[in-house]
Amino acid sequence: MIHNYIIGIDGGGSHCRAILQNSDGKHIGEGVSGASNIMSDPHKALSSIISASETAIADANLSVSLSDVVVMAGLAGANIPKAKDYFLSLPLPFKQTHIMSDLHAACIGAHRGANGALIICGTGSAATNYINGEFTDLGGYGLNLGDNASAAWLGLHAVKSTLLTMDGVEKENKLASDVIAHLGINSAQELVAILSAYQPSEFGALAPLVTKNYKLGCNMANELIQAGADYISSLIFALLEQRNTAKDDEKDMSVCFVGGLANIYIPLLSSSARKLLSSPKANAQEGAIHYFTAFSG
Repeated sequence: MIHNYIIGIDGGGSHCRAILQNSDGKHIGEGVSGASNIMSDPHKALSSIISASETAIADANLSVSLSDVVVMAGLAGANIPKAKDYFLSLPLPFKQTHIMSDLHAACIGAHRGANGALIICGTGSAATNYINGEFTDLGGYGLNLGDNASAAWLGLHAVKSTLLTMDGVEKENKLASDVIAHLGINSAQELVAILSAYQPSEFGALAPLVTKNYKLGCNMANELIQAGADYISSLIFALLEQRNTAKDDEKDMSVCFVGGLANIYIPLLSSSARKLLSSPKANAQEGAIHYFTAFSG
């Protein structure tokens, strides 16, 4: 079925990005808004999707309403069936609304629908293999249970390290000093009180303190970044093992590594892990649209 307008969404823990495509397959508008993780805050996610979609329509200078467009959204948290079902039960203003994992959308886009693997490391982290029409995921369990190497993970561990430094368990370091100054606190109790209601995106906002101090040579920041890189290397080899045990028609393993922290980690990966990396061919918004048009019939 041909639709006049389709919006592809890439919705993560910090940003929601939209592209508007017409019936000719041309991208005619774009929009960006805030966090859109349907597991942590489905109502905020819907608000962000609506905002990004409205911006994309305005960018295309079209006189159409949200009820005129089909949305295919790759969203953080959509890998959890309960979260997906609840989100789809909300009052959705679009002509049609379809959702998939943001990880899957990114993988489809990166390989333009061909077999391949993808690791995403932004506010959260996860990986997937797409082999002969099926996804096999690794990670994506949320900050409380995983999201290793992610921005939220770096922020959380920076805070934990800061608390140990304030207790005198770890040596004073520039990262801890910067966390204390950034949050404007004077005691461990104040720090705990401020962070008690933090969401992953708020922990992720502390990650630049880690990357900055890593570049300045802070030992604590270096330990965190290296631990993240070691995890990503292990994840690449786990994806390779999956591929080796699957019936994959393609001989070469191709892994795309995307997200805001990819450029920090890539130089620190083992040489054998780096050899398996390739550049993505398209983004997650395009991947979502590609998946919809390929399988909508």
